[in-house]
Parts: sequence; C-alpha cells; structure tokens
Amino acid sequence: MMRRTIISLAVGIFLPFSASYADLSEGLASNASTIDILSDALAHCLYEEADVVVNHCTTADIDTLMSNVAALNKNLLDSFVTAGIESGLDPVVLVEAAIKAGANPELIAQTAILAGADPTDVAEATAAGGTPGQGTGATTPGQTGNAVSPPAFGNNTGSGGGGNPSPT
Repeated sequence: MMRRTIISLAVGIFLPFSASYADLSEGLASNASTIDILSDALAHCLYEEADVVVNHCTTADIDTLMSNVAALNKNLLDSFVTAGIESGLDPVVLVEAAIKAGANPELIAQTAILAGADPTDVAEATAAGGTPGQGTGATTPGQTGNAVSPPAFGNNTGSGGGGNPSPT
C-alpha cells in the first residue's frame, strides 16, 4: 500500500512537467505562434479574465517553462522571453530563467530590452569612471589618480595649411 502511494505521488508530481514538455513540442510542431505556445504552457497561471490578463505564475513555473524550451531547442529561449514580456510576465524572472536554462546572458538581456524590458532591470550595470575619492583633477580612464597633461597641439607659429591654395 505504501509503495503505491509513493508511486502515485511521484507520477502526480512529474505529470505536469511532462505534460508541459509535450505541449511545447506539439505547439512547435504545429507552427503555432510563440505567444500561443507560451499561453498554452502556462494556462494554469496566466490567463485572461474579463479582458484583463491574470498572472499567477511563479518563478518555478517560468523556470520549468524555460528548461523545457531549452530541452527542445536552446535557440528558442529568446523568442519565449519576448513572448513572455509581451504576455505580461516579469522580465527579470524570464531573463534569469532563460540564463539558468543555458541562454547567453548578454544576448538574452538584449532580447528582453528590445521586447520592452527596462534595461536597468535585466542588464548588468556597467562601470562608469574610476573609484570615487582617489586622485585629484582629471584622470585618464582606467588609471585612477594619475593627472592628465593634454598633449601639445601644433607648433604655435600659425603657419598651418601647407602653402597650396585650394582649387576652388
């Protein structure tokens, strides 16, 4: 009796994952749009009610979706990030799930930004300038604390131009 209970629980736990995987592969085989495939795969947590999209998808739901997509074809992760953002899912969760599933972090962040995500949410911050409080005056980028002397310009004699007049 105990063995049947354990087997039943195991099948019950893994059934939604295998069903989701099957839904994805069937949707891709039928050439359905990525948004339709995503909506079908997340129908239990992302649905429309009275012309309003209701989103109850958890991070685990998105992680499962992205890992199932990656198992079929990693090159599709970017289109599912775009479809997810267009469907109202959290861009940060989508990007993190796609990266966990094997997507290139820079490319997937760029995809999310092009789909309308806030760049400060999905892309790593870039360094801007040197360490504050070190050195004085202007510094050369990458060399914090070293003063910059601008190079001399010309010979200060005012004899530029080379002596040949322009033909026009």
